Amino acid sequence: MGKPRLLQAVIRNLVSKPATIQYPYAKTEVEKGFRGRHYADLTKCTGCSLCALDCPADAISMVQIPEGYSVPRTNPRRLYPRIDYGRCVFCYRCVTVCPFNAYITTNEYTLAGGRLNNSERHSLSTLEKVSL
Repeated sequence: MGKPRLLQAVIRNLVSKPATIQYPYAKTEVEKGFRGRHYADLTKCTGCSLCALDCPADAISMVQIPEGYSVPRTNPRRLYPRIDYGRCVFCYRCVTVCPFNAYITTNEYTLAGGRLNNSERHSLSTLEKVSL
């Protein structure tokens, strides 16, 4: 490529529209079936730990439901899966292995931030709070 052809390419690219999306100013649309943030619906979860056992990234830990939440009788051990999104590879094995269809899947992909990046807040929001 000689200098005149190179100069033409530079000028053409300077006056054309950008080829990239200006994220986060312009949100990108995700296709159907995108594997985004997922968390357990604790009204369906029984605390069986199958999702934690089958997770290939070891991103799921079973933790106690804190006091102050009404727990269904189907979860006598008061356990629920907390997903660490920093370790998760979003394979959705936990979603497919759950025999109670307790996982809620979303298309949310904006997971970076200054707060702890796990599913605790989302999962606990599926339970009712009990006034003490």
